[in-house]
Amino acid sequence: MSVCFKFPAKIDHANVEGVLANALGLMKTLMPGSLMVIDCEDLQSFDSSALSMILSMKRQAQIQSVNIQLDAVPDKLASLATVYGLSDVVLA
Repeated sequence: MSVCFKFPAKIDHANVEGVLANALGLMKTLMPGSLMVIDCEDLQSFDSSALSMILSMKRQAQIQSVNIQLDAVPDKLASLATVYGLSDVVLA
């Protein structure tokens, strides 16, 4: 089974908790071995909160044995992950 979670156009300190809660709520419906695709296509404005959220999602996915796939990752997000030394974790 696979599901898609679409990131909103903006993720920052003001809305990250709500976006994360929605993502984790969807993830909790998945069976072990399922795939959760995170669609970043609409994401245009973000800060380091987005990286923190992705890390939290990946930790929860590991606990639940759910696979995560990031699609359409903006270049700026990939660059930010590299600056923080997280590209191998966040973008993997």
